[in-house]
Formats: sequence, C-alpha cells, structure tokens
Amino acid sequence: MHTLRSILWIALWSFILLVSVYFFLDNVIAYFYGYRSRMFGNTLFHNQLWVVMHMVGGSMALLLGPMQFWPFIRKRFVSFHRLSGKIYMTGIALIGISAGRLSLISSCLPCRVSLFLLTVFGVLSTWFAWRAIKTRNIKTHRHMMVRSYICVLGFVAVRIDDIYALDFLFGNITDPTFRRVVNEYFFSFVPLIIAEIFMTWWPSIAYTFKNKTTA
Repeated sequence: MHTLRSILWIALWSFILLVSVYFFLDNVIAYFYGYRSRMFGNTLFHNQLWVVMHMVGGSMALLLGPMQFWPFIRKRFVSFHRLSGKIYMTGIALIGISAGRLSLISSCLPCRVSLFLLTVFGVLSTWFAWRAIKTRNIKTHRHMMVRSYICVLGFVAVRIDDIYALDFLFGNITDPTFRRVVNEYFFSFVPLIIAEIFMTWWPSIAYTFKNKTTA
C-alpha cells in the first residue's frame, strides 16, 4: 500500500511539473520572444505592467510551490524551505495585485467573476497559511498551502485549453464563449472542491467511523 501511494505521489508531481513547464515555455517565455495578446496593451502603464507583474509573480509561485510540499526538502533544508516560502508569498502578492486588475478587463465577460474569485481565494489561502505557521499550527498551514497552490494551478489550467480536457469531460463544446466559460469555472473551482473533500470531508467521516467502531 505504501509503495502504491509513493508511485501515485511521484506520478502526480511529475504530471504537475510537466504541465507547469509546458505552460511556462508556451506562455511566459513566448511573451519575452515577442508574443503579445491584444489585452496586453501597447505601453508599460497600459496593461503591460500588470501582465509582466502577473507573469513574474506567477512564475515564482508556480515553480517554487512544489518545493513547499516535498518532504525531502521541507525536512532536510529548513532554511531553504522558509526562504522559498517567503518568495512564494511574494509571488502570490504580485499575482493578487495584477490578476485583480486583469480579471476586470478580461475579453471573456462571464469569466471575470471566476478570475477575480480565484485571485481572492489564492491570496486569502496564502495569508491564512502564513498566519497558521506563525502560530505553529502545522496542519492548518499545510492545508492552506494546498489550497493556495491549487489556485495557482487553476490559473494554469484555464490557460491550457489545448489539452482537450473539456472534450474528455463534457464532449465537444462548439461555442467558443461557452467553452471558455466552462473551462474557467470548472478548473477554477472543481479542484478546490475535490481538495476540500479529501482534506476535510473524508477525514471527518473517517474519524466518526473510527470512534463508533472503538466505542
């Protein structure tokens, strides 16, 4: 059972890292090689500042996030874990400032609410993670960091529509606007709900069942 769990853990992180690197190369690096979307604006203070801030903060959080969860790094390199955690929080702060602005000018009008809410959840969960570790509440700190990083991955997932995950889940959605709305809301909130089930709902049921069997 332990071996199977280790294999699933490695497979999960391998997938997350693969998708993260693909997103980084296809979006962040592409920007610095000249790719510009219309929403980026044409001057530094006309949206470009917010886009660059978003990419810098997002890259910091996306690439340093996994190191906050790997036991090998967390237990053996405590100083690095704390430093990377501070850099991660800085990245989340940059995401919060920039995404809060960019969500209000998204070309997908129905998506603005989901983007804004995802930004709020990401910032709040990171803040609660920081408050928890300040009071040595390790369990809450880990759970809030999971929520925080899921929000970061949510921003990635809603931008990678060419993996055809929606087609697998919902069939072929031909209307482009409706497809994007489904994509935005599904990948923004369903992963958070799944995390809540495994971190909160299931343990509470398991604890109740254990108490009944030992009574």
